[in-house]
Amino acid sequence: MAIDIKSSQEFLQAKKQAMCKLNNAYNEKKVDNDILPLLDLINSIDQYYTTSSCAGRIVLLELPRIGDKKNASFLGKWHRPINREEFSNAAKRAKKGWIWFFAQSPILHLAAKNVNDAEKLVKLSISSGFKNTGIRSLGKKIIVEISSTERLDCPIGKDGKLFCARKYKDILVETANELLNRSQEKLDVLQDEIERKFLF
Repeated sequence: MAIDIKSSQEFLQAKKQAMCKLNNAYNEKKVDNDILPLLDLINSIDQYYTTSSCAGRIVLLELPRIGDKKNASFLGKWHRPINREEFSNAAKRAKKGWIWFFAQSPILHLAAKNVNDAEKLVKLSISSGFKNTGIRSLGKKIIVEISSTERLDCPIGKDGKLFCARKYKDILVETANELLNRSQEKLDVLQDEIERKFLF
């Protein structure tokens, strides 16, 4: 089968540019520490390079109107488990608008050299627990999104006042922390599977 040299060169050039951006993000401490080993692993494989990532996070957000994320403001954002005091202190910053609490599982976007490579990683990611994984683009770049199903999204207050009592706050924090811990376990499984599949 003939090799498309032009496409291969374009992929290598795009990977080089992506690695430069990632290195700058490393230096500016804009990359989640918990996901660094997985990013380094994926980027060490010839057929792939990462374009964006998040290791999972807990967020307290204030929105002027439902769905108005463009004008939303972060009251608190953590890429690790939190405690009730952190939750409460962040909520005190709320002034006007809806207060939403989120816990979001990891998400990675990466480019694959060809469709076969993309499908291989999709299958591996799904078997590792990232059930929402799929090919998101087949255009100039073949982009795979690795993501999971666990998430928590709920309105908890409005105009500086919370709707929920202390016990429910504790449940929210406990649930969000459990989601982040499960996410880290899945990232570890995915890393092990990629090492097994591509490096041995």
